[in-house]
Amino acid sequence: MSQSEPTEIRRTGLQMTPCAFKFAPLRPNSLKALRLYEIDIASLKEKTHRYEYDINDAFFSLFEGSLVERGNCKVTIELKKTLGMLALNFTVTGSVELICDRTLEPFQEPIEVREAVFYKFGQEEKELSDNVMVIPLGTTAINVAHHIYDFICLAVPAKKLHPKVRATPQDQEDQEVFLVYSTGLAEEFPQQEQEEDFPTEIQWQMLKEKFNNANKFNTNKINHHGKP
Repeated sequence: MSQSEPTEIRRTGLQMTPCAFKFAPLRPNSLKALRLYEIDIASLKEKTHRYEYDINDAFFSLFEGSLVERGNCKVTIELKKTLGMLALNFTVTGSVELICDRTLEPFQEPIEVREAVFYKFGQEEKELSDNVMVIPLGTTAINVAHHIYDFICLAVPAKKLHPKVRATPQDQEDQEVFLVYSTGLAEEFPQQEQEEDFPTEIQWQMLKEKFNNANKFNTNKINHHGKP
């Protein structure tokens, strides 16, 4: 980045420093292309404004080591300007190309995002939270490219699996956990458990006969020896 670029960024309020992107730094000489995502806020009236962007491979190529390299998404932004604040509602729909962690095959992952970002005017530029930022009074423009990029990357699943892999049973670890805690284990060996833990009908009958015989013997013994 040349010495003149940071001055230009601060002057226009583009917020396009490399650290603004959570998932990948900007490629050299990418600022010119990113101006497509600049919104002139100085001339906006205090009402709701609508912006639309088509995101494709060219957008993702602006970032080094991007988590996403290919995709097609439609971005709609509704910007509401009020006294001292900008509220931006993002809607992102489309798909991105990912590489399956198991099969290493490419596949299309659907993307659907709804997020909100708030800009407050203050004395100096700072980030209060992921979605709330303070920009200096007199800022004439903001750039929404880093929001679009970060929202798409956040929508990418941590475990990237091809749809045909998802159709099979879940990960082996999940299957093992299911088997350990499933009552299906008892169903695999029902006969064995019955034989080991519970008497059969024949065994019950034999125990009953032994018990009855023992009672008869004890009764006769008492009757025989119990008289004086």
